[in-house]
Parts: sequence; structure tokens; C-alpha cells
Amino acid sequence: MSLVLPREEEVENIFSRILSSKQSCERLMETFYDHLCDDNRYMDPDPHHFAEVLLNAYKNGDVSALLLELCNRSMFDLLKESYLIPRRFHGKCGENPVLLTDVDGDLLEEEKAVVSKHEYKKFREIYQMHKAAPRSKLYLADGYNLVRYYTSGMNICEKQENKERGILILYALPDTKKLNLTEAQAYDIIWSVFHKIQKEAFSAVVYYGQETGSKPGKSFDELGILLPIHQFESKMLQHLEVIDGLVLTCREEMIKMAGTDSFDL
Repeated sequence: MSLVLPREEEVENIFSRILSSKQSCERLMETFYDHLCDDNRYMDPDPHHFAEVLLNAYKNGDVSALLLELCNRSMFDLLKESYLIPRRFHGKCGENPVLLTDVDGDLLEEEKAVVSKHEYKKFREIYQMHKAAPRSKLYLADGYNLVRYYTSGMNICEKQENKERGILILYALPDTKKLNLTEAQAYDIIWSVFHKIQKEAFSAVVYYGQETGSKPGKSFDELGILLPIHQFESKMLQHLEVIDGLVLTCREEMIKMAGTDSFDL
């Protein structure tokens, strides 16, 4: 019998770091129990489906499938929601985050109706005042929690929840696949910078994509940090400057690992 959810190697590889941090363990526990409290608790309306999920999870040792039934979150979802691992970046045309401006900072035609004058004015101020680091760009963007849930039988769909509109700073990084690194191993490399970013700006949303960027003849990884406007409006520039320094240090370490010819600045 096949697993309901693919085995998420990223979870297993990163758990040693989580277990070594009391704070990380507490954040994961709080997120999990928050979904089981009376206000947020999910109850399956179909007893047969509930029993079916439990049986499949038991036979397969499929913890993520069981968690999805109990709290509408897989193991991977819980870690992302607890700010313990980056969310997956799906590329500039992906569904999360959704870019609202182009590389020149202009609103995309199809997004003009959904962006307020205040939001765009704030973005343009930051766009013009922030001196972008090499191979980085600023965008106005909407970020979401991508939440999976059961439909009929054991089928799973995905939906967007908890939209955050903010300024996304997107960095190009060396291509970790060319180093024969899995996504899990790439996550491990950026773990330190990810947590330094969280200390600088706890509610910043961090995205990571392996080979999501491309230019003629080359592909590259990308790291994106979304700073929600309503939370960081007054200190956006200060946070961006600190984040620049953290990510550029991480990039330099990756270039040393990959070789100086692996990445064009």
C-alpha cells in the first residue's frame, strides 16, 4: 500500500537541528496543540473516512497522513507554520508567493485592481531607497500558507490561507543540484541563515527554491524573504539592510563550496 503523502526527507534531515533547540521544540509543540484547541480543532464529518485514514496511516507508518486528518497539517506543514523551515519557492510565476510587480518595480497590469495606493506607494519608496545587493530584486508580493486537506476518499487537495502582503526581497544563490545536493541537504546549508533572519524579523516569511531561477545557459537557486507591510512598515529599510548582510554571507560560503566559477555576480 502506497503512502498517502510522499515521504518528506527534508523533515527527517532537519529534525536533529530542531531537537537540539528547546525553543524550536516549543514552537513546534505550540503550533501542533494550537490546531487541537477547541477554537481550531478539525473534526472529520465522515466516521468511515476517519477510520480509513487511521488504518492506512497505521499500515504505512504514515505520520503525515495521520496529522493531516487530526489537524489539517502534515509534518512538513507544521514545521513551516512554526517558522522552523523555509517555505518552498515555486518560481517567479508560481502560486506562492504571488508577485504583484515586475523587476522594474511596476505593478503588473492584472494586479492593479487589488493593490491599494498606500501599499504601492510604500513599496515604491522602499524600492527607490534600498540599494539592492548584487543578484537581488525587490517585489511587492502576496504570500500564503499552502494547506493540504482531504477531499473524497484518500484524495488530497491544496488551498491558500492567511494571505500576507509584503515586500519580497529575492536573492539568487548557487545551484545546489550541480553540487549533487538534494533539497533536504540544501535546506541544511541555509538553516543557519534562515534562523538568523528569524531572529532579526521573526514574522518574516522565508522561501527557498532549488533551481527555480534561470538565465541563458545557467540555472540557480533562490532565497526569498517576505516582510509583511503592516508589521514592518516603519522599519522596513533597516531590516532589509541586515537581511542583505546575512544572505550575502551565506552566499559567499556557498560559492566557496561550489567554486568561484559556479555563480556570476
